[in-house]
Amino acid sequence: MKLSEVLFDQTAGLWEEAAEKPFVTEMALGTLDKERFRSYMLQDYLYLLDYIDILNSTMDYTEDPELRSFLQSVIKETQNESERVHLPNMRKIGIQDDDVSTCVKADVIVEYLDYMRKQLKEGLIAGLTALLQCSWIYAYIGRRAAEQYPEAIAVSPFKSWFEAYTCDEYIAGNQKWIDVLDKETAGISPLERDKLCGVFRMCAIYENRLWDWLYEESV
Repeated sequence: MKLSEVLFDQTAGLWEEAAEKPFVTEMALGTLDKERFRSYMLQDYLYLLDYIDILNSTMDYTEDPELRSFLQSVIKETQNESERVHLPNMRKIGIQDDDVSTCVKADVIVEYLDYMRKQLKEGLIAGLTALLQCSWIYAYIGRRAAEQYPEAIAVSPFKSWFEAYTCDEYIAGNQKWIDVLDKETAGISPLERDKLCGVFRMCAIYENRLWDWLYEESV
């Protein structure tokens, strides 16, 4: 089996749990409290800034021209996502620069980011595995919600969130990342495979903790 197939098999339950979180389902149904969404947008933007910083750090871990080209494309796509999705939606709900500068990252986000940085220090593949989980789970959540609540999402005030993570561009970017990881891990030992699966699952656990925090404690 390819590594991506093993990662998915061992993490699918956690992803399904994430897709059923009240925060996600209420976004799909259009009933999510607007203050919760505002808190999410602020926290997610701060998270994304650090996520991009970690992505930039991956460039220090390889001299391979093909891999460096891929990493540069991921960094560019993630920065575009920030400009295409996050900033316009933040402005739309009245979030200003002062709100961003005074916002304090949630402890769960700080721990999650620290965990990903630690994995990258262990090696490029471990870092990419951790970073991929974040991108891939959003595609999964978006697709599951779109399948479950198509009519509700069509009129939800949070419709653009689901569109961003189910669009062809986002899906293609994820697939490219999955393909690169599979190529780079072809023939790895069972021990290394299990280690990467543990990293991937731990990142999924952090995602679930974050959705819970956003719903229960952010407002």
